[in-house]
Amino acid sequence: MMNEEVDDTEFFQQDFTTASDWELFNARLEEIFHEWKLSFGQSAFRKLQHHELATCRWNKARETIKFADVELHVVHYRAVLEETELEGAEAPDSTSGCQTFVDLMAIENDYCVAYGQRDGGDGYVDEDQKVHPLAQWYGLREFVIVSPAKKSIANESQIRILMSSVHIAVSESSCDVPVFVQAMDKVQHVYLGVCESGAVRMSFDIVHLHLTPPTCKYMSGLLEVFKGKIGVPYVDPVAVSVRFTYSLTRFLSGSFLSDKIIPFDENFLYDTTSGSVVSLPFGVAIDPVAELIVHCTWPQVADNVVVDSQTYSDFDPLTAPLWSLRAQFEDTPACYLADCLQEYLQIVDSSRALTEYFSELAFGATTPIAGANPLDLLTESKIPRISSVLPGRMGTAQKPSKLEGPLSDDQLKDMLYYLFPDAQQEPRWPYPPSATKPAEFDPHRVKSANPDSLVHRLAGLLALCNAYFGGKRGVAQLWAEFAQEMRYRVERCIPVPG
Repeated sequence: MMNEEVDDTEFFQQDFTTASDWELFNARLEEIFHEWKLSFGQSAFRKLQHHELATCRWNKARETIKFADVELHVVHYRAVLEETELEGAEAPDSTSGCQTFVDLMAIENDYCVAYGQRDGGDGYVDEDQKVHPLAQWYGLREFVIVSPAKKSIANESQIRILMSSVHIAVSESSCDVPVFVQAMDKVQHVYLGVCESGAVRMSFDIVHLHLTPPTCKYMSGLLEVFKGKIGVPYVDPVAVSVRFTYSLTRFLSGSFLSDKIIPFDENFLYDTTSGSVVSLPFGVAIDPVAELIVHCTWPQVADNVVVDSQTYSDFDPLTAPLWSLRAQFEDTPACYLADCLQEYLQIVDSSRALTEYFSELAFGATTPIAGANPLDLLTESKIPRISSVLPGRMGTAQKPSKLEGPLSDDQLKDMLYYLFPDAQQEPRWPYPPSATKPAEFDPHRVKSANPDSLVHRLAGLLALCNAYFGGKRGVAQLWAEFAQEMRYRVERCIPVPG
């Protein structure tokens, strides 16, 4: 029994050809790069225009992969640029080579304007943000980001393993697009990346410092760091672009705000001498400008021409050759005109009838109020009324009753005189000749009324009543009085002004 041979295959069944989790992760990463076709090769492409990355639209492709028990998101960002079509020839600004290297060295990408810096918290850029920090810093039109789905990667060993996988996947798939790994806390925007093109490999490293070294606060110290990283003696002058940014967030709000003028209000003073037209309220409750940003830029300056150190600086903002101003606005500013129109448009969805606001109108067919003239009720109109001398249907003269609503007698009188100025001996708001004559056909203004016409004034008054004079009940009161006046004029062939 002791001399019996033992078969080793019964005890050692491990198959070393089986792929490990790390190898499967690398293979899946390469497969994603092939599916997205991230190898440019030597294809021609055009150069970027100034601030084009901040104004164009961005496409995003997303895949989810797992490495061990960690879920990772792979997101491909690509700027959608407007193609310049030239027949029989290439675009004058087209070039070839590695697209990433050209974008990094392009002067047009310096100081890319970033419209917003909001992050949704999951590592992805919010829809309101137009440009990613990587596109802002490096001027890249296309890149890939590998980021954790949940917790951030802060362990140095995990970061090194993930970067090794990215290096292998980029090399095996011949990917010319830079690939970044998001490390540390997501709000810090720390990205470590690599880009390979032929025999050249470029590494993107970020160092996060809590405090800025004193030497790095001036151009002289930054140039020493730059030249020290090159590793070889550098004699030629270095081209440097410098920008100073000044932000103004505190304003004297009273200087920017306009008064809230409400026509037909008790405190509103009519200017009869200037003939001003009654209009909707206009202005803002708070300053809509949240921040003013001024950029003072020196583009492409040689380092041997200017001096910027701790003791002396040639960079005076007043002597900057290029100035630019940006304004950041409030998301939801309180604007009087916008609020008035938005509330007015909500009446379209109202399903309440006019009789629900004034029950006496439900019997309008049998009561004298249906033929009552509101101008006769509030003011003794000069237009003769037949109904004022004829007895009622029952044979007894009935005094018409007016509607009781949020509008006072004086306000309603002014509004009706504004709509029907011919009821006054000396009209305060007469209609202009352009509002009465037929307008020329304009295809861009098919469904709109003539300026300062009857329909134009009525729409403005209804919006005012809805916003400042009782809401929908005020609208119903004015509409009922207007309908009664129109019915009276049509039945008796009295001209309707405007």
